[in-house]
Amino acid sequence: MSKIHQFVITNPQMCIACNACVKACIKNAYVRGKLSKKRLDVLSLESGKMPNQCRQCDDAPCANVCPTGALRIANSCVELCEEICIGCKLCTIACPYGAIVIDAEFPPSIQSEVETHLEAGCISGLKSIAIKCDMCKGLESGPACVSVCPTGALVFVDPITAECKFGKKVKGDLAPFLKAILPDVTFSNIPEPVLKKPKETPSSPQTTTEES
Repeated sequence: MSKIHQFVITNPQMCIACNACVKACIKNAYVRGKLSKKRLDVLSLESGKMPNQCRQCDDAPCANVCPTGALRIANSCVELCEEICIGCKLCTIACPYGAIVIDAEFPPSIQSEVETHLEAGCISGLKSIAIKCDMCKGLESGPACVSVCPTGALVFVDPITAECKFGKKVKGDLAPFLKAILPDVTFSNIPEPVLKKPKETPSSPQTTTEES
């Protein structure tokens, strides 16, 4: 089998770069008690538009270089323990996808100091840690980005159980895309695409002529 970890992937042909996934990511991170920072970034490239986020690598280069064990392979993914992260940035260098960033959040206790001293690097009480996709761990409905995607471009994939989670509407055929990603896995729960109904053109009124 080509992959064993669960992950979220995007079909770039279906992505419309609406940023709904980014907003949902930040909102649900806050609800789950995490730093309210985005854990994915919508990229606009010549080849297309799509969110970039952690691929949950089976070999996890980021976990291999983490000096504190904050990044580790567990529960079929690459977990991040924010409490013991020291913000050393080694994981950002090791990540082949650029899917990990170092960021921080100002707690309310130092907000007045932030407003007085704009040089954030010198403010007391600020701890920078690694930020990466954790597939909304603790959220019963699964990754929030998948649930809010208006086109169904984002998919949560479990290669072991051969099951996926999709958005409410899937406006394209994901079967060829998933087959290209995981050729050795046969997914049985791929929904039929919701096709847009063509607009009906109003018929022109018929005119009748009376014979004189």
